[in-house]
Amino acid sequence: MPKILVLDGTSEEAVTIFKKAGFEVDVKPPQKPPELAAIIGSYDGVVVRSATKVTAEALKAPGNLKVIGRAGAGTDNIDNNAATQAGVVVMNTPGGNTISTCEHAFALLFALCRNIPSAHQSMQEGRWDRKKYMGNEICGKTLGIVGMGRIGGAVAKRAQAFDMKIITFDPILTQLKAEALGVELVSIDELVERSDFITIHAPKSEKTNNMIRLEQFKRMKPSCRIINCARGGIVNEQDLATALKDHIIAGAALDVYTSEPFENNPFIGLDNIIMTPHLAASTDEAQLNVAIDVANQMVDFLTTGAIVNAVNVPSLDSETRKALQPMLFLADRLGQFQSMFCQGRPESIEISYSGEIGVTDTYPITAAILTGFLAPVVETVNMISAPAQLKERGIASSEKRSATPSSYAFEIAVTVATDKEKHTVTGTLFHKTDPRICLIDGSRVDAKPEGNMLICINEDKPLVLGRVCTAIGEAGVNIANLMLGRDERGGHALTVLNLDQAISDQVLAKVRDIPHVNEVRLVTLPETN
Repeated sequence: MPKILVLDGTSEEAVTIFKKAGFEVDVKPPQKPPELAAIIGSYDGVVVRSATKVTAEALKAPGNLKVIGRAGAGTDNIDNNAATQAGVVVMNTPGGNTISTCEHAFALLFALCRNIPSAHQSMQEGRWDRKKYMGNEICGKTLGIVGMGRIGGAVAKRAQAFDMKIITFDPILTQLKAEALGVELVSIDELVERSDFITIHAPKSEKTNNMIRLEQFKRMKPSCRIINCARGGIVNEQDLATALKDHIIAGAALDVYTSEPFENNPFIGLDNIIMTPHLAASTDEAQLNVAIDVANQMVDFLTTGAIVNAVNVPSLDSETRKALQPMLFLADRLGQFQSMFCQGRPESIEISYSGEIGVTDTYPITAAILTGFLAPVVETVNMISAPAQLKERGIASSEKRSATPSSYAFEIAVTVATDKEKHTVTGTLFHKTDPRICLIDGSRVDAKPEGNMLICINEDKPLVLGRVCTAIGEAGVNIANLMLGRDERGGHALTVLNLDQAISDQVLAKVRDIPHVNEVRLVTLPETN
């Protein structure tokens, strides 16, 4: 029975969904990293909002942990790299608070334009400062949107209803998509120069950190106002404070900050800024939506393996995973085989896809190969952590794809180079479900990647194979399958024998001593049902 830890006051509906699925649930208040580190390993999944920081320290001993669910869009409070290294899926709920955040951006926009907070305060103080708080209309003005994702798109749609002209900066938005949304695609420089209002809806990354600095503020219209409901730090706070104090721009509204709760606030005392304490997603509807979404995603993952809205691995729904299962099994076995077959310290692994598989998304298959390759030598590894663990060990990896037809419907070739040698093993599926190794270093075989596999490389001479089989039989070991391949008549031959049990080192030595035998290696893979 999976155990789930629910933190940060996530809606009760999430707890109900977990319990209906038969999960055991503990509900706790926000945890500090040392507190979380002490308990996290006993849970299969953890749900957080923004209060708990899931740091590398908290993930030092992940134990049973398989998934972290963020009830919301941003995962700044989760160390995604540490989670990936630990083999833990990080999921978010990007769609659940789209409308809430969009509406909050407009609330701040209108509050800025019409001086609502200041006017309200003056009324509370018994004044009637009607002339002091002259406002501005948004109709006909240019709105610059930084980031045209779900929220940016929702903002654009509603801004058009106010007859605003929409320009946007988004490095991955195509011109065709921009035209479909009715927005003009521009550079960040053109956006800051032309906009009457700028609203930020981009993710926090190395590219967006401090994207808007004093240099950009100086290029804005003096009447420009900027709103940030995305992530703190995209707009440099110290430079924004300077721009507001010196009236380089007219105003700003912030809902997010570099540290939350916000410390050393440079905006205190300024009358041309509005601040809210990260309220964009704080509506009853949004919190209910994200709680339900994250709970359902985690239940699906822990029961079927489906990965939805993951930020550190590609999503893989249950139907796709089911269809890919024979392919993933083959991939894992190819990786395991190479890990045991190759001698020396691994330096690189190259994966080549050909045939019908060459035009599909191969990430999960590649991840399965790398997992199989590392599994015999790494204590804990899975499809999430394998690419990172391979890189951490200095083993280069690469991938090639080709739609060119092969001898079969498709082939997967795994080439491993060590400091001593280099080998290529190629596999395919017979009848879409039956995994086979079809080539080893160019020699065609038809071997099942399971159990005890003896690989014998010898000169193509009479009696060699008979003597090998005799040596194995005299040791009391039965041969289940035998596949023979050779490069040319009288050249080199390669034989793969599936054995009912492993053979001893003494028997291996005896086989190696047979005339014309060049190499003998034993690879032991898990048995299949």
